[in-house]
Amino acid sequence: MAIVTVGELMDRARDFELRLEVYYAEIRDRSKDNGVRLLTYYLARHRRHQEQALAGLDPDRVGHVRMVELKFDAPFDLDAGRQMPYAPPETIQGDELIEMAVGHDRELVSLYRSVLVQPVGDDARTVLEALIRVEERDMVMLKKMQAMHYF
Repeated sequence: MAIVTVGELMDRARDFELRLEVYYAEIRDRSKDNGVRLLTYYLARHRRHQEQALAGLDPDRVGHVRMVELKFDAPFDLDAGRQMPYAPPETIQGDELIEMAVGHDRELVSLYRSVLVQPVGDDARTVLEALIRVEERDMVMLKKMQAMHYF
């Protein structure tokens, strides 16, 4: 069994966010709906969530947290929920895109929470809780957009 660190899981999450940015760009480039296109610009910023969560923390502390070894790997499928079934990017509507984005945020929250069930120490807990807060804040914002029928 390979040893997995918090940093490796954070790197998986970052890779997931970067792949989402490419996917949202594909939707933006192929959609004729200006609302959907505007929404994809907002969603592409998702890749900055880790940076936002870690911005106020001491870099040495974050580096230490990244080295924390976990007792077991946290399951995380980079492709889970990433594509809309049977829907070419140009046909995706705003509500569908928001639901998909909320699903992505849930995936990341699930990953971070699965790490928190392990003994990781106070510093790692602080970092992971900050990451969870950023994702949950994004879910709330997306749900507000959906409720107000922005797109």
